[in-house]
Amino acid sequence: MKKKWIVWKKDSNPKTNQKGMIKEALSDINREISNINREKKNLNAQIKRADTDLNNSRESEKTLQQKIAKLLEMEAVLKEKKKVISQKEDKLVDRLSKIEKVKSELNEL
Repeated sequence: MKKKWIVWKKDSNPKTNQKGMIKEALSDINREISNINREKKNLNAQIKRADTDLNNSRESEKTLQQKIAKLLEMEAVLKEKKKVISQKEDKLVDRLSKIEKVKSELNEL
């Protein structure tokens, strides 16, 4: 068997080369971790905004439901008033009709 001789360039030392690659890999990993942390922070901020928007929407919905309930109560009161007024109108129309009839009879005499 022949021995293979590895010829290194004068500037390249295997240990230095390996350390450089490790440093570069660590640097890449740190950069990626920073990017991931930045994305995580952005996502958490979006979630917080969405939660706030959801809570605001729920409060708005609750307020609107309360307003609707009040309007329904007012509508019921107004319908009752309308019914009473309509009954009074019917009585007045009846009375006017009777008065016209009496007037007509008196004119015939």
